[in-house]
Amino acid sequence: MAKVGKYIGAKFEDSLQLIKSALEWAEKQDVERLRRFLLESANIPLYCFSSGGSSASNDYLALLYEANKGMAKSLSPLAMASISDEALKSAKIIITSGSGQGVDVAYTVHRAATVNPKGVCGVTSRNDEHCILINTLKKVTTNWFLYNTPNLHGFLGTNSIIAMFGIFYKAFTNDNDIVSKLNFDLSPTHCYSYAPRVEGNIPSIKEIRNYIVLYSGWSRPVAIDFENKMIESGTASVQLCDYRSFCHGRFIFISKHLENSAFVLFLTPRDKEYATRLILEAKTFRGQRDVFPRNTAIIKIETELDSPLASIDLMIKMQVCFNDIAKANRFSDDDDPCNPDNPNGINKEFPRSLDWGNMATIGSLNIGNVPSAKGSLKSVSRKIAINYDPKKSIGDIARGNGVSIATVRKFIRDKNIDRNRDEKLNTYNEVWYQYIKDSDVSRAELARKLKMSVNTVNYYLGIEANKIELEDGKVGMAIENPTVKELRRSIPALRERYIKFCKVRDKYPNLTAREYLKRLNLSDDKKGKNLAMVVLFTQMTEFKYKFKDRDIELIPN
Repeated sequence: MAKVGKYIGAKFEDSLQLIKSALEWAEKQDVERLRRFLLESANIPLYCFSSGGSSASNDYLALLYEANKGMAKSLSPLAMASISDEALKSAKIIITSGSGQGVDVAYTVHRAATVNPKGVCGVTSRNDEHCILINTLKKVTTNWFLYNTPNLHGFLGTNSIIAMFGIFYKAFTNDNDIVSKLNFDLSPTHCYSYAPRVEGNIPSIKEIRNYIVLYSGWSRPVAIDFENKMIESGTASVQLCDYRSFCHGRFIFISKHLENSAFVLFLTPRDKEYATRLILEAKTFRGQRDVFPRNTAIIKIETELDSPLASIDLMIKMQVCFNDIAKANRFSDDDDPCNPDNPNGINKEFPRSLDWGNMATIGSLNIGNVPSAKGSLKSVSRKIAINYDPKKSIGDIARGNGVSIATVRKFIRDKNIDRNRDEKLNTYNEVWYQYIKDSDVSRAELARKLKMSVNTVNYYLGIEANKIELEDGKVGMAIENPTVKELRRSIPALRERYIKFCKVRDKYPNLTAREYLKRLNLSDDKKGKNLAMVVLFTQMTEFKYKFKDRDIELIPN
């Protein structure tokens, strides 16, 4: 039996155990710059481009954007070929790709970077010489975001999608507490039900070949991912439809194929009453007879949440349901969604890598000005979205965005940005970074290097970042330099460890490095970092270090 090939050993069931850790990972990610891109000029339309497994998380992103203030569309890369340059120029563009490479990414990022360099951003989990997404965007913008999403590395995107749901949720809500608000009970009875609509016999899951999936609102991206997984794993046929569109004739399919079809109803508090009246308890207006057969097979996946977290809750439960469906419909004993059987040996790399040719260059839908009774319809003029970098001067921000200084100042006022606080935090970062780098120089020499007064240097070396307070009602865009923050924590700890070592050495001057390690109650770790540290301690008469490659190195003397 032919297999996909490179995913042997991966099991989809294993990915279920990683769901919680994927969201815990998302909670810890820095999303401030992504948040600014999405929330600044939120009334400007947003195009979200992705393909494959990323389409579900991008649809969630579009839904969040629309639930905020704007209008958004989640599209495939080829759909960009049908969008005019003028439409792309007047919108924001986000491109999401796990690998950041391939013909899909190459087309979307090159066109977006050419047509709208100030309004494009990219999200990926890879950054190397092959990452077309980041390497292209680096030339025109700082709006590229690297998140090394956890994944099982199977044929289907699993935990990486859950993780991106968490990233986008956090970016819009500024909520660092995701996991505690969710229930991670992965038992099938908690996650879904499979039963007749009212009563009677229904087919086993293994006999179901058609799933009619109904969704609305926060369940939409989950329905999209369910369809992706079912089709890409070759499990069964899926039809997607929102609750209202289903009313317009689509019920005929299940009427003809009831013996091997089932509804999948995604339910939130917002949808539940309508779904109940439409299907679960549907009665004719006259005669009060059942509309659907009483033994219609129905899978219900439900959440009590009525917020953006509803999508994540439903996504968790859907993956449990999908896993059970996939296990019941295995093509062979070792068929698994993470490494599905491919009985006819179709090469995935060929369709994925096929160049689009003329499809992407001929016939873009740009029809110009359309005549009307009163002249012509002009494109709507929109404000330019300003890429505000708190580390830059107002003049540099203006030049980088091609606008006047007055426009940048107005942007700062309109957004209630505490520019004074941002400048102070930037100075704090600059002083501490140089202080850590030049640990041996005097403060007077440090002040000369920084072109500041000694009093200024002493002031910032004497405070914590969180003491630089915001003005009431304003927001801060600058953040403490992560390197500075980490090193400010690690240097005193390293110095304290050296002091303890010196006390032990004074008492036992002739011990080996390993014996000192034992006396200090430090483990002899596999990488030998603690042992190397103690060896350097034995060669030092005073605590000295140097700053190299954003890290601290001890200096023997």
